[in-house]
Parts: sequence; C-alpha cells; structure tokens
Amino acid sequence: MPRINITRDHLDYLQRAIELEAGRSEVLRSVARGDSIEVVLRLLCEKSEIYNPEMKSSVLLLDHENGTLHPIASVSLPADYCKALDGVKIGMGVGSCGTAAFSKKRVVVTDINTDPIWAQYKDLALNAGLQSCWSEPIMGSNKKVYGTFAMYYAYPNTPTEEDIAYIETCANLAAIVFENVSTRQALVNANTQLSQTVDERNTQLTEANTRLSLVLEQQKAISIRDINAEKASVTNMLLMGVAHEINTPLGVAITSISSSSQIVTSLSQDIEQGKLTKSSAMKTLSSLSKSIDLTLNNLTRASNLLERFSEIDTEKVADQAFTFEMPKFIQQFSDYARLKYPNIAIESEVQEGLECYSQASFFQLLSQLLDNSVFHGFENQQGKVFISVVQDAKYIHVSYHDNGKGISKLEAEKVFQPFFSTQRGSGKMGLGLNIVCNIISNIYKGQIELVDSPVGVRYKMTIPRTD
Repeated sequence: MPRINITRDHLDYLQRAIELEAGRSEVLRSVARGDSIEVVLRLLCEKSEIYNPEMKSSVLLLDHENGTLHPIASVSLPADYCKALDGVKIGMGVGSCGTAAFSKKRVVVTDINTDPIWAQYKDLALNAGLQSCWSEPIMGSNKKVYGTFAMYYAYPNTPTEEDIAYIETCANLAAIVFENVSTRQALVNANTQLSQTVDERNTQLTEANTRLSLVLEQQKAISIRDINAEKASVTNMLLMGVAHEINTPLGVAITSISSSSQIVTSLSQDIEQGKLTKSSAMKTLSSLSKSIDLTLNNLTRASNLLERFSEIDTEKVADQAFTFEMPKFIQQFSDYARLKYPNIAIESEVQEGLECYSQASFFQLLSQLLDNSVFHGFENQQGKVFISVVQDAKYIHVSYHDNGKGISKLEAEKVFQPFFSTQRGSGKMGLGLNIVCNIISNIYKGQIELVDSPVGVRYKMTIPRTD
C-alpha cells in the first residue's frame, strides 16, 4: 500500500477547511433559530476572524432609498472608524465598500496608501491601523445589493485564490441571512393582509383614494404657491444683489466725476483771472489725474461685475454644445488645474469610452468647483481633489470631492443660493456654486446635490444621457 506524506501545509489547509465548515454551520444554525440579523452577522464576523486572525471583517447595510451605507456588524474594527462610515453615500471612488456597492463588483485594494479610490478616506483608514481592504457586494438571487462584506488588514496585502473563495463564501452566507429576513417579513406582511376581509380592504382602498385625491389637490396648490413665491424671492434677491454690488462702484465714480468737474471749473477760473502758475497747474492736473483714475477704476469694476452677472444666464452657451471624450478632457483639466494651483493634488477616475456634450460648460462647472475648494475649503493652502465620472444606461454620474475643512450644516443649506458667500469681506460675490447649479440644470438638464462626507466637501451630479 503506498505511503501518504502529509505535510504541514496540508494539515494547515485541513484545519482551515474544518474551521470554515464549522463556522458556516453555526451561522446557518443561528439563521434557523430565528436570531436577529445583527446577531447572525456579528457571528459571521467572529467566525471569519477565527478563520484568519490577521483579518478584521465588517458588514455594511445598504439603504437603497438614500444610497447610503451603514455598519451593521463588526468585531474588532475601531468604533470611531465604524461611526465615521455611517451614512456614507455610495459611488465610484468612495473607498472599497462604497465602490463595490455602487458597481456591484468585488473591489480589491491591496494598498490604501496609494489606491485613488481611497484618496478621500485614506487618513481615516490609516489612523485606524488599516492598510488594505477587499470588499464583496452582498447580492441576493435577484441581483439586489443588500450591502457589503469587507476584509481589512493592518498591512498592504494581495488576496490569494483561497482568500477570494472565502470572501465570496462569506458574502453568500450574508446574502442568505438578508434574504431570510426579507422572506420572513414578506410572510408576516402577507398573513396580515390575508387576515383582512375583502370588504374591509375595499373600504380602506376607497377611503385611501379619497384622501389621496384631496392631498394631491392640496399639494398641487401648495406647489404652485411655493414655486411662485420662490421665483419672486429669487428675483428679488438677484435685483437687490445686483443693485448692491453695482451701486458702490458707480457711486464712487459719480462722486469722482463731480470732483473732476469742480477741479476743471477752478482751473478755468484761475486761467481767466491770470492766477495760474506752473506749480498750481501741476498740482491741479495731479488731482485731476487721480480723480480720473478713480473714476476709470470704479467704472471698470462695475463693467466686470456686469460681465460676471451675465454668467448666471448659462442658457446663452447652450448652442456651443458638442460631443467630447471625457477621459481626455479630464486629463486636460487636471493639467490645467495643476498649472493654476501647484499646491493642489488632482486625482481622477473616468470610465473609458465615456462621452458628453458642451465641453465649455463642463470646463466652467469644474473650474468653479475647483476655485471654491481652493478659496473656501483649502483657504489657499495645500489640498487634494478627487473627480470621478462614470455612466450607466440612463445617466452620467459625476462626483467631485475635496479634503478641505468642510462646511457646516447651516451653510450647506445655502451654498447654491446666489450671493451667498462666507468670504464677503474678501470680495467674493457668492455666485460660483449658483453658476454651477445653473449649468447642471439648464445646459445638462440634470441635478446637483451636496452630500454628507466624513472628510471635506462632496458634490454629486447626475446628467441624463442623450445617446
């Protein structure tokens, strides 16, 4: 009978296989007992870290309504780190888990220090002692994403085939847990509905339809009233803002012209009375020159203000629309940004083959966002900006994120309003983000929103595709 040589590696593999099967069985028994989803998923994380003591694991739950991730289970990750991830919007370039949940694909980051999708959250991870992160989307049989299962390491690490198989196994187990909860809830709801009689149900539906009709009529009236009120408010705000900004330089210019007129009158009288000397003439001409310079400067300022105001009407450039290649454009914009602001680091991730229209408008909106980051977020100091552009069947998704000082909740409610600025004293008019909002709305017929971020400021833009 041939002799079988069992090496140390074979023993280790067998031991891990036994631990894997034992952990999986215990998780399934917990599901069968009807334990809460939090208890079952924490058990999954515990068994994972027994299987591989060097690994830290976590499960994040996806809120589909808001597109946000929320920690639901972990064992050894720092509480502060988990808290910082609570409510993060998913998207390309939003760490391993945010990107995995958005793309519905596994995301392997072997080194958080250098991978661009961790650019905005690198410091958060490194401070928690984490240097690599692999994330697997938890997807049910209907391809619905329930969340993500993540594996962290305290050092840069590349997964082996065994690691990939293991993270898939854990994600599949988590999917069973989520679908079990969903199925049980569906059964409860079905039993509740079946307990009602047909007559009761019809009565409820009739009453609900009546109430809904009343509510819709009320909402329609309220909506029309609010739209008219908002139009009046915005118009009034624009008129007051224009009047305030223009009146100051024009007032100075009028005063200066009046002074110049008096100087000319005095000079004429001296000439007629023979009192004009060379010294007095030079003094008078010097005063006249200063007055003229003051007038010119303020009229120039007023002209520049009017030109700046004209940028608010973004529809005037709509006829300049043409198709351009987004990856090439973002590279050119990054080169431009580095020349304009050498202290600012620009990182980007753009889907290959993506095309858009109206290049001039896209350049203007990115320039405005960059200027806003430099002057308000970084305050002319060093900083980093990350730009992501991807598309799906219907939309182009643009994410702009800086790691500046952020913005308060009170200020966040006003950022897109015309003439709102936190630096009015330094000559900022508060039109930059309003112009960006108008470009997205009028040129691209899309939407822009300021989304919560644990680091800096993040803008999310959605543009309908036209192809």
